Amino acid sequence: MTFDPATSTAIPTQVTARVRVREEVRKMILTGQLKPGLRLRQQNLAKKFGVAQSVVRESLLELQSSGLVRCVDNLGIFVSHLDVNTLIHAYHIREVVEGLAARLSCERASRADIRELYEMAEKIHAMAIAGRMDERGVLDHQFHNRTILLSGNPLLQCLTGCYQMLNMVVQAFSSHELILEQHRAITQAIEKGDCEEAERCARAHVVVSRDAIAQAIAERGSDKNSSWAQWGDFEFSTDGA
Repeated sequence: MTFDPATSTAIPTQVTARVRVREEVRKMILTGQLKPGLRLRQQNLAKKFGVAQSVVRESLLELQSSGLVRCVDNLGIFVSHLDVNTLIHAYHIREVVEGLAARLSCERASRADIRELYEMAEKIHAMAIAGRMDERGVLDHQFHNRTILLSGNPLLQCLTGCYQMLNMVVQAFSSHELILEQHRAITQAIEKGDCEEAERCARAHVVVSRDAIAQAIAERGSDKNSSWAQWGDFEFSTDGA
């Protein structure tokens, strides 16, 4: 096999297209634009996003791994019937994964890494105060991904990819000051190399969000089997937290 410079950019281009399609379809599902039970026709999606059907197929396979879509033999790919309980399950997985990531980061984080985490924590808070919630969500996502990368464990990165596709954040649930305090606590524990405290802080951060969702369900008189589509009067974001 020989390397052909003329085609060397094909792979990253296709990967970029796959990620773009995956994220767009994910958001359409989570925001209710694509209803549960709807059959996703690859030809239609390829036309909509201006990509090859092979790119759509790869994107849908990734979404299938997170449970957002399901494949039925001889029939095709359909939007899954998701409920709030699925989100709660995702937060249980996230608690364990991000707790372990914070623990492992204590052994690998450099001074530059610590400085970056502190700076990101402050920027996340500043964006929230300024009402720039979309940007805040993206940076929050990056903060948590940074600890996953710092862990040096590629399997954690794979697990993170699955549950983050399900991640929806109700902005009203989160106190900006509490989030800043928790982000600082996680970073400080990593800086000190305190593995036990880093894992405890990271897990506590996720638990707060999960418990807030459960409380909101109780206050609404809903149950955990209610569809995400029924939560339209809450402010949802498909990034971060």
